Amino acid sequence: MTDATGLRDRYAVVGIGLSRFGKVPGTSAMGFCLESAKRAIEDCGIARDEIDGVLVLMPPQMGEQHGWASRVAAFLGITPAFCATMDMGGASPIGMMQTAVAVLAAGFCRAVLCTFGCQNNPMGVIPQLFGSPFAIPYGDVGAITFMGHLARRQMHEHGITSTDYGHIAVQWRKHAATNPDAQMRKPMTLEDHQNSRLINAPLHLFDCCLFTDGGGAFIVTSTERARDLKQTPALISGLGQVHSSEVIRPHDDGRGGGSEAGERVFRMAGCRPADIDVAQLYDAFTPRVVHDLVAYGFAAWEEVGPLAAAGELTVGGRLPCNTAGGLLSEGHLSGMGHVAEAVRQVRGTSRCQVPDAELSMATGYGGAPHEPPPTVAYTAAILRRP
Repeated sequence: MTDATGLRDRYAVVGIGLSRFGKVPGTSAMGFCLESAKRAIEDCGIARDEIDGVLVLMPPQMGEQHGWASRVAAFLGITPAFCATMDMGGASPIGMMQTAVAVLAAGFCRAVLCTFGCQNNPMGVIPQLFGSPFAIPYGDVGAITFMGHLARRQMHEHGITSTDYGHIAVQWRKHAATNPDAQMRKPMTLEDHQNSRLINAPLHLFDCCLFTDGGGAFIVTSTERARDLKQTPALISGLGQVHSSEVIRPHDDGRGGGSEAGERVFRMAGCRPADIDVAQLYDAFTPRVVHDLVAYGFAAWEEVGPLAAAGELTVGGRLPCNTAGGLLSEGHLSGMGHVAEAVRQVRGTSRCQVPDAELSMATGYGGAPHEPPPTVAYTAAILRRP
């Protein structure tokens, strides 16, 4: 068993930045990368020339383009000692955070910029279908149909209902109403959720994430260096990831994929699920929230529905989650928004602040669950107030 406890709290997220986001035509993926990176640098006050590591998530809409992270660095005027393009989908932001810690601990860099940008309708790029060649002929294409299968499995094996999903979506929208930058702020009721059109049965419109043009960035450096910067640092107490193929197993072991990432993040941070004050769960679809609540030890399957219905996932409840609105209501920035909100909760600057939040968790989800063979990447981070 590996042991990363020696890295606990030695490094911190010191700067965060989100670009303009929503439906934003006319700005490229690169433009969003640079805009969010600039805001993260300004947020913490670090000198640009002190940044010597650059990690970038390349959006799948851009197809295969080499040297993406190096190009970002060049546009920013940075000559990095370590530079890499990451490819873990929505698991990438926390995966970049873990890579940044490893690079800093190895002594390769002093400060690492992690950034991402996405334009859903990029110029000069031919759209393409993605999915299994065995499933595409039957119309089983992409994430929505894949998540429909998982929702059916949750319903069949664990008694999860569409109403349970609805309570999650409604609470996230309530949080988004406090966030002036959120794409969806209009109040939503459970009836609104249930009456929204079916996108891929059993998933309704409000079970699905938003389409978002935009980007995000954060900067990681040593805790010692963080003391001299502008913002309260978010100490990186725990990190964990796992890459699995549990979706093709012929059985369900009751824990769900991602549990190993949970075990690793809690072991490194030296805490338990009950110690977490606030969480940003990767919510591309409402069934993903249900999955993470179980996989990371926050609830048993039979507890999820009552937990959501009782309002225990909002501020003042047992586990406030997705306090900026999440991918369902704030916007889909592939998890960068989750990292930013996790940091804000530690700083005490969230617009939907959990009082006295000390331990703030974020999860990520990606990989290629709808490609053959289906594989999934899970990442998790626990940030702590100094």
